[in-house]
Amino acid sequence: MAEAEMMPLKEKKAEKEKPSHPPFLEVKCKTSGKTHRFAEGSTAKFALKLINSKLESGAKSSLCIAAVKEGEEPVVFGPTAPLVDYGDGWKLETLIVAHGQDDAARPPSPSPKKHTSTTKKAVKKPEKEITTSWLVSYLGRILLAFAFMFALAGALSYFLVVLPDYLELLSKYWDEYGGEPIMSA
Repeated sequence: MAEAEMMPLKEKKAEKEKPSHPPFLEVKCKTSGKTHRFAEGSTAKFALKLINSKLESGAKSSLCIAAVKEGEEPVVFGPTAPLVDYGDGWKLETLIVAHGQDDAARPPSPSPKKHTSTTKKAVKKPEKEITTSWLVSYLGRILLAFAFMFALAGALSYFLVVLPDYLELLSKYWDEYGGEPIMSA
């Protein structure tokens, strides 16, 4: 009898553990009309990049993702917000620029990056010129610093060589005038 009572409890527990919604979220793109699936917790920025990258050229790109329900104000997801399901009646949709809005407010659509050999050469060439001019400037400053160091060392060594002669000249002058002060008050 205890086993008969336990079976319905196990079945009820298993039913409660099953998620009421699928483990993914569906976002409907208003531009293409296609529905895209994303894992729960995917960020809105990731979803938008993926959706916009699958659009045909010339199609309006999506600005953001919002949860929409009839008669309710939409909930807009920021770029770092994880996508979540708000339950019955709420659907995730992309928002696009309306005809009256300014296209300047629209973020740039992601374009596929194509690297050609001419593009790589054009990019690397200015870097070499900047590096070369920087290197010349750096070496020039080092040489200038060495020149100042040698000039200072030469001036100090000259002063040390001349100092005994200067002290002898001062002592002769002192002896000649008898130690009288040069300037009297």
